[in-house]
Amino acid sequence: MKKLILYTLILLSFTSVYAQDNRFQDANAFYTDGKFEEAVLAYNDILKTGVESAELYYNLGNAYYKSGQLPQAILNYERALLLAPHDKDIRYNLEMSNMQITDKIETVGDFFLITWFNDFKNKTKSDTWAMISIVAFALAVFSFGIFLFSRTRNLKQATFALAIFLFVGAMVAFNFSSSQKNRLTKRNGAIIFEPSVNVKSSPSAGGTDLFILHEGTKVNILEELGEWNKIEISDGSEGWLPVSAIEII
Repeated sequence: MKKLILYTLILLSFTSVYAQDNRFQDANAFYTDGKFEEAVLAYNDILKTGVESAELYYNLGNAYYKSGQLPQAILNYERALLLAPHDKDIRYNLEMSNMQITDKIETVGDFFLITWFNDFKNKTKSDTWAMISIVAFALAVFSFGIFLFSRTRNLKQATFALAIFLFVGAMVAFNFSSSQKNRLTKRNGAIIFEPSVNVKSSPSAGGTDLFILHEGTKVNILEELGEWNKIEISDGSEGWLPVSAIEII
């Protein structure tokens, strides 16, 4: 009886995976045939089942872009980039889409070492960094063990230095993995979905208008208060927007 239940569960699992794979192929077929609205609906139906992947968001972004829905395209490119920050195709399509929005905001430049550091971190996924951290830590322990039991001075010096190097590498990789995991779980980025919206000085309709943002512009959420979010744009300007005006990445 237990074997029968196990076989049934395995069969259902394979059937579910096969069905999802067919839905993805069907959605891709709609896109290839130029039926972009149908492709959008098909990709979104897959997302409603709980399936999430960079490829799915990327294809959905492309379908939205082809159907002329720029904010939705940018939103899904950003979501794809969260899952695959190293993907050049996603970055290229996102950059091309951002060139077509109304707001052209100057970005506050980071120190070049910080930029290089972040680029290096984003070349690998969170799970991969976690695996690198585990392997490096295990090798560090192994090297330290050799250091403790070795009687050769040169070998002790080499293994001690190697253990320190591997331990530091393990900590850095763990930090990278944790940082990327936080980006996925604590999503502070959002896209403006209103054609235009006034950014206020305070979380109320009576607040002073500071500046105007248009659909497709990316903002970072700093604080939430009732139906209002305090946001920051890439040039460092801050203000308050209604929650209804944005969509979380």
